[in-house]
Amino acid sequence: MIAGLLLAVVLLTPAAASASVGSQITSILSRHGLAGSGTSVGVYDLTGKRPLYDLRWDVLRLPASNEKLVTSAAALADWSAAHRFSTELYGPVAGPDAAGVLDGDVYIRGLGDPSLRAAGLGVLVAKLQSFGITKITGRVLADDAYFDGLRTVPSWRPGMVAYCGPLSALTLDEGFGPGGRYVADPALWTAAKLTRLLRAAGVKVVHAAARGVVPADATRLGAESSAALEHILARMNKESDDFYAEELLKDLGASFGGAGTTAAGASVAVQGLKALGVTDGFRIRDGSGLSYQDKLSAHAIVRLLGAMSRRADFAAYWGSLSVAGKDGTLADRMKGTRAAGNVHGKTGTLAAASCLSGFVTSANGHLLAFSVLMNGRGLSQTRAHDAQDGIAEALAAAAP
Repeated sequence: MIAGLLLAVVLLTPAAASASVGSQITSILSRHGLAGSGTSVGVYDLTGKRPLYDLRWDVLRLPASNEKLVTSAAALADWSAAHRFSTELYGPVAGPDAAGVLDGDVYIRGLGDPSLRAAGLGVLVAKLQSFGITKITGRVLADDAYFDGLRTVPSWRPGMVAYCGPLSALTLDEGFGPGGRYVADPALWTAAKLTRLLRAAGVKVVHAAARGVVPADATRLGAESSAALEHILARMNKESDDFYAEELLKDLGASFGGAGTTAAGASVAVQGLKALGVTDGFRIRDGSGLSYQDKLSAHAIVRLLGAMSRRADFAAYWGSLSVAGKDGTLADRMKGTRAAGNVHGKTGTLAAASCLSGFVTSANGHLLAFSVLMNGRGLSQTRAHDAQDGIAEALAAAAP
């Protein structure tokens, strides 16, 4: 009887619970043939404040779209969950005459809103109409000087452009044009669309759209604002939208890094990681994870998740992630298990990478941060997903 009680006490100790979780993870990885050198796993009990499992968690790996966890953290840290991105409208100082004629050009200036749609341009049309403007003698000019002129990320492999529209501070519909194809000049395409909408609304625009830079003496006629950042992040992370991620990184560079470039944004993201206490285990080359030069360790990701869980804006970060069996890239995974509706995570997929990192609540109510990074040529995404899901399900059922 006494021996049985002693055994029960031992089984309830943190060390024993940790060993149980570890043995399950090891077994799951082995069963799916993914226990080898290409896999890293880290699990940390945020409630109990102790590591539960680590397997090569300091090895730098391709994070794929787990990179968006870094971009999201930097965005929340440097702006706020309520931040909104603007698209501005400028015109001549004199304004329209008594007949509603605006003598000169109208400028549409982009400030990096990744979510601009035709409805947003409709807001700008209404702004112009509110001034009684019925005719513009010049043209609509597109100003995207807030970012540099690079449409892609320098470190990307050529084929990656298929997964992300052309980058610009002024982009409509993520750069998609007629027939669902990317346009060559997103800013000019946006100005042309605004011109068509103005004409359709009865405002005569004499000349075709072109590019330009807002003059220093121009009058601000109005602006359109995006949804709050927390909603932008939810779109980016749940659907793993690469365009949103790259636009946000350039936005960070323009707002806090001195230039609207990918490199400046990456520098801001690095400083954000360090400010959160993540001082090593990363190499940031873009915002989406499409670059094969990006590197993250499972340890760094777990530390990042832990740091974000202690912030006042954690709800926005947590809410941006896919929910297992419910939505986003995890909508069809872990259904019918204790992980469904529980795991909030970010997936990541490249030809040589399959990753899942995020949060899960254990059976005894502890919040756990976990990261599973799998790299390798010829990696089976099916087996990788099965192993990742198995680990998440085991953590959901655990009582550390």
